[in-house]
Amino acid sequence: MITAVGQFQRDIQNELTVEGIAAAEAEGRYRGRPPALAGKRVEEVRSTYTQQGTSIAALARVHGVSRAAIRTALSDLLPDQGTPATLDPPDRDQLP
Repeated sequence: MITAVGQFQRDIQNELTVEGIAAAEAEGRYRGRPPALAGKRVEEVRSTYTQQGTSIAALARVHGVSRAAIRTALSDLLPDQGTPATLDPPDRDQLP
């Protein structure tokens, strides 16, 4: 009997979760934080970077966002620098 009540509560909770997720998706606020730069601001950052050669730090100061937000907006314009996890480790023979 206790198991049946527990299962009933779990089913209700699952239904409420699905309804909440559907409502949040309908309002556009499900899955993550919204980007710091969007729309016209992204286009402005991209054009300023390509046409005037403005630095990432200067763009971040002007737009009041982090340098990472600027790098995200410019991700396809920046050269691929690789991440430390993807860089090849040094050979053991070359270590001091």
